[in-house]
Amino acid sequence: MVFFCVLFLLTSGCVHQSSKNKTPKSPIQSDSLEQVKIVAEQAWKLEFSEDFSEVDVGAEPENIFILDGEYTVQKERDDNKCLTLPGTPMGDFGLLFGPREREKPLELNFAFFATKKGRRMPSIAASIGGVRGYRLRLNPAARNIVLSMHETVLKQLSFAWEGDQWWRIRFQAIPVASKKATRLQFKLWPKAQNEPKEWFLREEFDIEYMGGKCALWGFPYSSTPILFDDIAVLSN
Repeated sequence: MVFFCVLFLLTSGCVHQSSKNKTPKSPIQSDSLEQVKIVAEQAWKLEFSEDFSEVDVGAEPENIFILDGEYTVQKERDDNKCLTLPGTPMGDFGLLFGPREREKPLELNFAFFATKKGRRMPSIAASIGGVRGYRLRLNPAARNIVLSMHETVLKQLSFAWEGDQWWRIRFQAIPVASKKATRLQFKLWPKAQNEPKEWFLREEFDIEYMGGKCALWGFPYSSTPILFDDIAVLSN
């Protein structure tokens, strides 16, 4: 089954939506997530979204479970609110959120901002299916992206990251009905640019589909803050 999603690139702003009953907000090309429009063989459903605009500065969002780290909502230089992980202490700090969907295809969609300091570079990771699910990790220092599950590497791809700008990531996990396999696909691009038409990776793996909650991690190895924004989880 082939699923095709078209989303319009969000260039700025953070408008809060933590309720499923509100109009879906687009993580891509407008000032809010309210104009998300998804075209697919079967419509994707917005299960969770958060852009932190209605969370008090200095507070932790109530609909996100912080596994570790001093994540709080802070304002950017243009007064937009985003979830911020401070540059110190150094370590791996995670978040857990979204529905516990076990059988439906899922997409994790979010934006992040990070910077390097000298030769030190940060890292971020995202997963579908809980903290031990399908994990996508961007390693700027190693110039690669690693896709793994249960600490087993499934794929490693070369990628040259550039900091000091917002990036978007779309990460999907889709069960393959005809066999016990999972199709994993993702794309990432600078937020100021148009979303690429092609997936950076689109491949089936001989692993039984595992859904569940989604997670994000920040690794502030450069001792500079890591920001997350416009988080959305969709199902199909």
